[in-house]
Amino acid sequence: MASSVNLALVTRQSVLDAIREFDELGQAEFLRRRRFAEARNFRVVYQGRFYDSKAIAGVAHGYATGRFVDSSEFSGGLATVAECLRNLGFVVDNGEKGARGGLLWELETTKVFTAGGRGAAYKFVVLRWAVDGPESQHAPVPLSKVRPELAELLSPYAVADSAPNPADPWVALRRSGWWRIDAPPGVDLASPSHQQVRALVRRDDLAAGLSDAARVQLQDEEWRQEAIAVLARRIDELAPGVAVTRA
Repeated sequence: MASSVNLALVTRQSVLDAIREFDELGQAEFLRRRRFAEARNFRVVYQGRFYDSKAIAGVAHGYATGRFVDSSEFSGGLATVAECLRNLGFVVDNGEKGARGGLLWELETTKVFTAGGRGAAYKFVVLRWAVDGPESQHAPVPLSKVRPELAELLSPYAVADSAPNPADPWVALRRSGWWRIDAPPGVDLASPSHQQVRALVRRDDLAAGLSDAARVQLQDEEWRQEAIAVLARRIDELAPGVAVTRA
């Protein structure tokens, strides 16, 4: 790390001050004013919102020391910045090398079903149900066992004239790093269409649930709370005013 940047001097309060400035200015103006580029992978997640980790660390350094630095003054890698922020109790989301982000950022970029110009929160409601439930609920479970509960949970979020079909998000989530469907031996669920997989799920009552990667991450309580906060925000953005309830 260059001599002008000593991340050991960054405090949790100075990071919160940087986050407050980011919120006040908005991402674009914050990055422009502080001379940082948008994060491509590493992001601080705080109260369900994402912040460019290197920019936050640089501005936090300024609040802690009076010495505000820009991106050019960092000589250490993003892993060093992430370690500093995590040591201060913040969740940092990042994926594998070359990825745009990790599991939390995937929630931010997940495409949703739309009808009548409205986006459906169905995927996020199902994930919130899985994440916010007991440990036993994280494991794959046959759709028939939970269909009535999910139907009740999804009903207030309908974007079409008919009630949401729990099988739709159950199947649509299969392409997400958050989800797994237990396919029969020799069956590849990646290639068939949504309708084909839905028919297979209904015929064979295939079990589905959180992926192994998600279940491992959820063992970290701070990460779990941020996941719940991101999901709650995404649901509220798509269906403002609808209370998140459990059946």
